[in-house]
Amino acid sequence: MTIEEKLAAAEALVASASAERDDLRSTVEKLTVGTASEAEALKVEAASKDAKLAELTSALEASAKEASELKAKVAELEAGKVSASEEAAKIAASVGVAPVETNPAADAAPKADVLETYLALSGQERAAFFAANRAAIMGALRK
Repeated sequence: MTIEEKLAAAEALVASASAERDDLRSTVEKLTVGTASEAEALKVEAASKDAKLAELTSALEASAKEASELKAKVAELEAGKVSASEEAAKIAASVGVAPVETNPAADAAPKADVLETYLALSGQERAAFFAANRAAIMGALRK
């Protein structure tokens, strides 16, 4: 091989190596730019998710606070709850009606039996029985 041939072969090798280097450089640049843009997109996405997480956390804390306030309100209302009979007694007392204790067992006896018992008694017993069972006796007489 002559010097000119060796020089031509060397120039061909250098041109080939330069072309390969340029091709590799271009590939590396593309990968670097692509990776950088992907990394930037991931950073933006992570920041967006962090903001959403902070928003949801504050909403959860607000909901928990509201729930505790509502529980306290329920407890307060339960403590102040008044039965219907207690409320009726207050209303009756406000208009001057004296409270009367009811006896469900006395109402259980039939009205006719109360009237028969009343008629069978005499004297003080009859007066005391009438005072205790006046409404039942009067109801039996109306029939």
